[in-house]
Amino acid sequence: MDTTDDWTTTHDLAVVYIAIAYGTDHDLSDEELKVLTEALQAWEEREAPAVREVIVEAATAFVEGDAEAEVRRAMRELQSALTPQERRDTVRYLIRIAEADGVLLEREQGFIHALAEAWSLKELSEELLENTSAVVQRRGEDWGLIHELAFLYILVGHTSGEELSPDTIDVMADRLQEWQPEHSEEQVREVVRRALQVYADEPGEDLIHDSVEALKQVLPSTQRLTVLDDLYTVARADGTITRDERALIQSLAKAWDVNVRLNGRGD
Repeated sequence: MDTTDDWTTTHDLAVVYIAIAYGTDHDLSDEELKVLTEALQAWEEREAPAVREVIVEAATAFVEGDAEAEVRRAMRELQSALTPQERRDTVRYLIRIAEADGVLLEREQGFIHALAEAWSLKELSEELLENTSAVVQRRGEDWGLIHELAFLYILVGHTSGEELSPDTIDVMADRLQEWQPEHSEEQVREVVRRALQVYADEPGEDLIHDSVEALKQVLPSTQRLTVLDDLYTVARADGTITRDERALIQSLAKAWDVNVRLNGRGD
């Protein structure tokens, strides 16, 4: 993109921040936007409307142009425009933005490492990432929160040890579609297939714990309750809900600090 005279260092910072907030998972959460705005205001004192205008302009350049080229250009400009301390502060804000939704994706970690290394701040990024408060997600760059939901659906649906029925998979897809209605049916089915691949690798307790914690940190209690309702529906897709399925759902409710009562009796 050919930047205009109105393009500033603040715009370049916004491009880099948008790359970590939106470019890594194509989703900009309210929490990420809040931290992104705070980061820009910390750099240059502006009123919120002015900062939002910069974000919109930077996002437009990122989305409508060559995103990778735009980010590389912004990184080069910032390396010469910022002082060493300002570059360190930028890396810190990048990690805060990545942590804002409660989950630190592999792709986000890779982006931070790449920028930090280009700015000779690799040691700082490694230290900050090691001490992150977010759930570190290690299931591949194509894995997102919708996959975490699908993974838990499969975990509950497969509690009996029997192969998942077509009806159960249909219920899973229907429920996932409600979480991301902008996705096509084929995209949702691909999410289920991807989650089934992970499940087929016999996930250990650590991976299950990561899914439970990731959803707990990202979803408010009302949405956690919705997930539990989804899991109950998945468990009943074959016509019955077993004691093992009931026990698993109740253990998830306890882990998520949600009070739930399952009607009916287990077999």
